[in-house]
Amino acid sequence: MSPRRSAQEISDELKRLAAHTTDDRDRLSLLHELQVYQEELTVQNEQLTRAQMMLEETRDQYIELYDFAPNGYLSIDPHGLILRINLTGAALIGKPRQSIEGMPVLGFVVPESRSELLGFLRRCRANRRRHPNEHGYTPEIASELILKCPGDPKHVQLLCRPRHNQPGDQRAEFFAALIDITERKRLEAEWTRTALERATLARRLLSVQDEERHRIARDLHDNIGQQITSLRQMLDVISMAPLDKDARARVTQSLSIVEQLDHDLDFLTTGLRPASLDLGITAAVQQFVGDWSARLGITSEFSSDGADGVRLEPDVETHLYRMVQEALNNVAKHAAASHVSISVERRGSTLVVTVQDDGCGFRLDARSNPKAGVGLVGMRERTQIVRGSIEVVTAPGEGTTVRLRVPLDSDTDPRLGW
Repeated sequence: MSPRRSAQEISDELKRLAAHTTDDRDRLSLLHELQVYQEELTVQNEQLTRAQMMLEETRDQYIELYDFAPNGYLSIDPHGLILRINLTGAALIGKPRQSIEGMPVLGFVVPESRSELLGFLRRCRANRRRHPNEHGYTPEIASELILKCPGDPKHVQLLCRPRHNQPGDQRAEFFAALIDITERKRLEAEWTRTALERATLARRLLSVQDEERHRIARDLHDNIGQQITSLRQMLDVISMAPLDKDARARVTQSLSIVEQLDHDLDFLTTGLRPASLDLGITAAVQQFVGDWSARLGITSEFSSDGADGVRLEPDVETHLYRMVQEALNNVAKHAAASHVSISVERRGSTLVVTVQDDGCGFRLDARSNPKAGVGLVGMRERTQIVRGSIEVVTAPGEGTTVRLRVPLDSDTDPRLGW
């Protein structure tokens, strides 16, 4: 099959034949050629008509997809002038498309978002000069704006991927997507408000718990502590009287029990209301670790680095002390450890407290160890209150490391009243 010729080529061929035809035989040949060319032109015309119909159908589908897409789409020039916009984007702005096209985007955003929009356009212009990476991908540029709309303003996200035109194409325009994120912003604001309320409630609850601990510690010291002291004094007096061997042995045994009871009561009241906090968090933690180790028979090692003179707000020191208590209580209850290392370090503007044991460890899943999970939840609540962070590194059979970080500055969050 001979290659198809264009209409221009056919016309040129006819002119050539007409110029060189001199007799009847040539005229017959020319007539035959004309018939062949006419049939070829008819076929080409039919094919062009079908191609035009397909193009028109594809154009209509594109227009329908473009105009009624779930997101707004618009083309803008480097200065932010809207060249084209689909019906969804016009509906987001709340104006007819004819009154939007040819206008700058800047006129449709609230004053507070204008600087963000200008920065977005600068990034678009700068990114247009970059070439796609090896995968042919140009990173998207994103920005969040607030549109001036009839009724309530709308929060939108503007996404842009610059067009890289073919050589010789000097058009400069950016194809952008306009996504309505008003509902997402509302949910985020609601979540933030709920989180603040929850944090405030947790802070109040923990403060009430600490106040109750202080009250119980004071009652134990003022009542039971005084009675134990009186009992010990009475036993001392009895021990000085002439007694037989059995009675003296019983008195000595009773004195030993009372002394142990007095020691346990001191440890309990210290845990409830650590008077050593008056000397600072480092001294309080060191004293608690020593008493805890002596009482439970678990060897411990305490170290401090640059934290001896550090003082925090009283509430912050109390929360940090309680977190160390909880970490060591978890060691005593669940870890089956033989050695614990505790360190208090100052690292720049952060106080770091680390509790590390050589126990059995656990999976970081509250369902696998619900008691330890509850303790960690309480520690996380306290770290949020003091604007700190907690890191737990553990695995079955590999011990556990709990690292607490608390900022040393005294700035507070005015929304929470801290």
